[in-house]
Amino acid sequence: MSQFIAVAGRMPRPVRRLAKMLPGSETLRRLAAGKPGGQAPASGTLRPVVYLPTWARWDVMRQRPQFLLEVFASAGHPVYFVDPRADTERIADGVTIVPSVASVPAEHVILYIHFAPLRALIDRFTDAVVVYDVLDDLTIYEADEIGLPTKRTVAYHHPFLIERADQMIVSNSVLHDRYGHDRDGVLLIENGVDSAWFAKKRQRPADLVETTRPVIGYRGAVGEWFDFDLLEAVAEQEPEWHFIVVGPIYDRVADRADRLSRMANVDFIGERPSDEMPAYAQAFDAEAIWFVVDEMTSGVTPLKMFEALAAGTPVVATPLPACVSEGTIRTANDPVSVRVALQAALNDGHDESWLSRASRAAADADWANRVQPLLDRLDEQNQRLVP
Repeated sequence: MSQFIAVAGRMPRPVRRLAKMLPGSETLRRLAAGKPGGQAPASGTLRPVVYLPTWARWDVMRQRPQFLLEVFASAGHPVYFVDPRADTERIADGVTIVPSVASVPAEHVILYIHFAPLRALIDRFTDAVVVYDVLDDLTIYEADEIGLPTKRTVAYHHPFLIERADQMIVSNSVLHDRYGHDRDGVLLIENGVDSAWFAKKRQRPADLVETTRPVIGYRGAVGEWFDFDLLEAVAEQEPEWHFIVVGPIYDRVADRADRLSRMANVDFIGERPSDEMPAYAQAFDAEAIWFVVDEMTSGVTPLKMFEALAAGTPVVATPLPACVSEGTIRTANDPVSVRVALQAALNDGHDESWLSRASRAAADADWANRVQPLLDRLDEQNQRLVP
C-alpha cells in the first residue's frame, strides 16, 4: 500500500486533486496497491496487456491510451484496464475493466505505461514486457511539480523507464526529435482516430439547438494551454457565430472561462461522455483548436483534428507543428487570420473535394494503421507471445 501512496504523491497536482474528489479514494489506493493474481496465460498465447491505474477512466475523455488498448484487443490480446473506481469487472470495446490489479495476471504481460512514476509497480510482475509511451512533452508536468522533491517528479522517473522499457514510443515527430536520442529504436506511433466510429451518422446532441448561425466548436479539456484571448477576440469580431466549448475546465482557468462564457455568443457546456463526441463533431459547422503555441504544446498532436476530419467537419487550428503538417487542416495564429480561416472552413464543409480528402486523411490515420508498427516490432522481437 505504501508503494502506491508514494506513486500517488508523485502525480501532478491536478491529478492528485481529481483523485481526492473521487468517491472512495482510500479504497482506490487500497485496491490499486494489491498484488496481481489473475490466471497466468498459457504458453504460446498472446500476452495480456495491462494498463496500470492512473487518473484515466475508460468512458471519460477517451484519449490515446484507450485507443491503443482497443487496437491490442482487436489484435487478439486480452486487455485489462485497471480502474479502482469501477464497481465491478466489465467488458467494453473488447477491453476488460477491472477494479484491482489483483484481477490481472502476474506474469508474462505487456505493461503499457505513459505515466512515468508507475515504474514503481513494474516489479510486481514477472517477465513483463514494458511499453513506455511518451505521449506528451514531459514539461507539461513541470508547473505542477514546482516545490516537490526531485525524486517525486515525472521527469525524475523518465530516465529509469527509458532504461527499463522494452519498447519506447512517442506520439509525434517533435517528441521523437526531443526524446528519440535517449535510446536506440524509439518508435514513432502517431495519434489517430477510430474513423468508422466518428464517420457513423449521429443525431444532433439535445443541448445543441438547431440554428442558422454557424456553430464553431471545440472538444476537449480546457487548461492553461487554451488560448482564451484568441477565442475572445474572434468571438467579439464575429457576433453572429456561435462558439461552443465541450469539455472539463481545469480549476486554474475556471475564472477565465467563466468570464468568457458571459459573452452572448460563447458557451462552455462542460464535459460530455466520450460516446457522444462523434455527435458533437458532426453537429459543428467547423471545429477550432484554440491552443496557445509554445514549447510545451508544440509536442501535442490533438486527436480532435483527426476525429473532426472523420466526422466530415472542417478544422482550423493554431499552428501546432502536427496541425501544420496535416494538409486538410487550416492553421492561423491571430484573430484576423483565424476569422478568415474559419470562414473558408465553413465553405469546406460543403465542398465534395474537401470532404473526400478529409475522409482519406482520416482513414490513413485510423488507429489500426497507426499501431501496426508497434505490433510488428513486438513480433520481430518475440515479445507478443507467452514463452
